[in-house]
Amino acid sequence: MAMILAGAALLAHVEEMPYQRASRAIYESTLEAVHQGIKTADLGGHSTTTEFTDDVIRRVQTKLEVWEALQ
Repeated sequence: MAMILAGAALLAHVEEMPYQRASRAIYESTLEAVHQGIKTADLGGHSTTTEFTDDVIRRVQTKLEVWEALQ
């Protein structure tokens, strides 16, 4: 989770809108996954790192698709 959020933080510093939008989608998706109980063992959950990452990726893709459609 820390590496995913670090990647989002790096994207936030690029001044072009697509990167900032991606940063926001990654950040929100990561926190949503944890809030909904998709957590690895170190956070008290039962998901594998791959399961957690795949869930975050799915959420990011969905957010970006919806946001693109709303423009």
